[in-house]
Amino acid sequence: MNILFVNANLYGHINPTLGLVKKLTERGHKVDYFCSVEFSEQVRKSGANWIDFGSGLNLFLKNYRPTDRHPFYLLMEYILTYDEVMLPQILDIIKERTYDIIFCDSIFGGGCFLKQLTRTPVICSHSSFAMSHAPVPPRMLIPGTHPQLDHCFQILNRICNCYKIKEPTLEEVFISRGDYNIVYTTREFNGDDSVKEPQYLFAGPSMERTQEIESVDLSGIGSRKLLYISLGSLNTDFLDFYKMCICAFCDTDYYVCMSIGTKCEVAQLGELPQNFLVKNVLPQLEILKKADAFITHAGFNSVNEALYFGVPMLALPQVNDQHMTAKRLVSMNLGLSDNIKEISAQKLIDQIQNLLSDKTIIENCLKISQEMKCCANWELTVEKLENYAI
Repeated sequence: MNILFVNANLYGHINPTLGLVKKLTERGHKVDYFCSVEFSEQVRKSGANWIDFGSGLNLFLKNYRPTDRHPFYLLMEYILTYDEVMLPQILDIIKERTYDIIFCDSIFGGGCFLKQLTRTPVICSHSSFAMSHAPVPPRMLIPGTHPQLDHCFQILNRICNCYKIKEPTLEEVFISRGDYNIVYTTREFNGDDSVKEPQYLFAGPSMERTQEIESVDLSGIGSRKLLYISLGSLNTDFLDFYKMCICAFCDTDYYVCMSIGTKCEVAQLGELPQNFLVKNVLPQLEILKKADAFITHAGFNSVNEALYFGVPMLALPQVNDQHMTAKRLVSMNLGLSDNIKEISAQKLIDQIQNLLSDKTIIENCLKISQEMKCCANWELTVEKLENYAI
């Protein structure tokens, strides 16, 4: 098969797909992958041909500013504005090359529009929860409710008029249901009873991507508990929080690996305790294999990776689906959640102690780890995709 992947410029959206791409190319399928230059090397190592965003989309990513800051409307506005800039480039690619399947990221792939603009089957790649409805009440999607919502309707109308296609609802754009759908978790963790087989394929987390980060020496852990701290790769400007973590765990029996992202410098933290390993970026999968607990921003990808290894979590969500993911962890007794704006050093210590002493959470994490590992069968996933494409 000839396959096109349409994706964005974010780790949480790219990483889940790389194991699938690798398996597809190993089975002889030709994959073109449209994404930003930051991920070109990883895409190539997965066996795919990388297609650059181009100047128009790169300029958009550099200059885009939202019209307001409403949490849901802001995301909706960004999705639609992104699609408006991205669609012409994808349509140009489709004109030049023939594809049997198009994979579209559910948030940054324009799948809702491409379903009407091509006869090629469109598979939506759900890098977060696959949903049957928008996570807001219907009254919040009525025109006139909010100026930023009205701007969303203007962009939607402009796109559909440009391509002379039927105008979907904003909910349809948001939930992004493809002709077929792949979800990178288990059906149980996804949690929406209306999202089910056969239209949705639950493939589990992708753990086969090429590690771009240098390995770390964890031999000094000894008999201590390994605590991993990371707020992801996007919103990481939390210097005071990182200092708080050092204050909380410097005189404890925990060995702490802390990733602080690229918006702070390790030197800003001062002299590090001997039981701390701090870097801007750490090899997450390597550390999660050995971690006893994980303090996380509750990014969907990070959470699924931790669950794969059975690691209980303290979730400190910040934006978008992170709040949904944190609530799901708590409701399934897989972890605890707190407010990063209200957390203190003592509360961090207390929460980690509570987490590691909760037998129900520990047992549930071990159980879902087995479920994740059974679910993440990429040979079977690719076979199902091949059967779908026939």
